[in-house]
Amino acid sequence: MENESNLQWNKRMRGLLQEMIHYRKGLAEENPELDPDRVKEFEDRYKEVLELAKKEYDYEPPSDYYREGYNLYKRLDKYRDNHLLFLHDVGVPTNNSLCERKGRVFKRKQRQVMAFRSFDGLVYLCNSMSMIDLLSAREDNLFRSIAAILD
Repeated sequence: MENESNLQWNKRMRGLLQEMIHYRKGLAEENPELDPDRVKEFEDRYKEVLELAKKEYDYEPPSDYYREGYNLYKRLDKYRDNHLLFLHDVGVPTNNSLCERKGRVFKRKQRQVMAFRSFDGLVYLCNSMSMIDLLSAREDNLFRSIAAILD
């Protein structure tokens, strides 16, 4: 939005996504029924914003220096069903924070190691991180659980 302040589609899309997430989070946990009419309205508005983006980029093509907005528009259009899945299935979270947190742990470890000497080292790291994460989710004593495995 900062790089392409003359365009309107990005501001509308941000507001629409915020409204959709707010709607989804506002559903009662005891009865999380999604209103099909409301979901259809959100999908129609999503299409309208993407059509606006197409018109704006046709009128003023993106520069080689600022292509992030155009690339985002193309991804939003290509993966529309994936991006709006949280409106159809209450089991799908509204964000991918869990995935990002899990990936961040690995990225930190990658910076410490810098490079693995073999593919086996990478496999060992992934297996051990997976095991520790699984044991942490059990809410048992993590140290005792790992010690029991190593014994």
